[in-house]
Amino acid sequence: MGLFPLLNDPPVFVLAFLLGALGLMLHNLFQAWLAHRYGEVAPRRYGFLSLDPRVHLEPLGLVLLVLLGFGWPRFVPTGLPGRKGAWVALMGPLGFFVAAFLYGLLARFLPYPFGEGFMVGEQLMLLHAAIYLFPVPPLDGAKALYAVGGPEARRFLDQLAGYGPLGFILVFLVLSYTGVTGAVVQGLGGLLGTLYRALGL
Repeated sequence: MGLFPLLNDPPVFVLAFLLGALGLMLHNLFQAWLAHRYGEVAPRRYGFLSLDPRVHLEPLGLVLLVLLGFGWPRFVPTGLPGRKGAWVALMGPLGFFVAAFLYGLLARFLPYPFGEGFMVGEQLMLLHAAIYLFPVPPLDGAKALYAVGGPEARRFLDQLAGYGPLGFILVFLVLSYTGVTGAVVQGLGGLLGTLYRALGL
């Protein structure tokens, strides 16, 4: 679990970690860009349209990236309601998917240790894209549902959010061990493979 198995190959471990951190930044940049397009001023005000890792990255999220292979960034401050809020939230998983596509593309052409590192990065990003779609606070799927859902959906999400980070980590582990996460990752990987084949790769 996590990046620990790569410790016996330090160059790949370091590269995979850096690519994971970059993916977390891309997640935020995708969300901040669309929120800014919709007229939200907070993302620019707080620096989320910049490439400064100090703005985007959160220490605990990076630790969990190593421990679990799954982390989180600082969340982009947005308050857009309705469909606009939902689209902003879903831009996060799209950012991970785009990162997975680019990493997988580079992995096909780069030698060791870069090819192996980018291949691990591709899998990390597919995992993040899958998990962030789940409607579990504070993930993007929950934010999208909260933006467009009715009162009952919002009450349910508020109850889930009350369990805090430990509740989220527990849900993450349950979904992983029951195969739900793997099934979603496999589906996204299939879509990625279709894109590569369409490009003749």
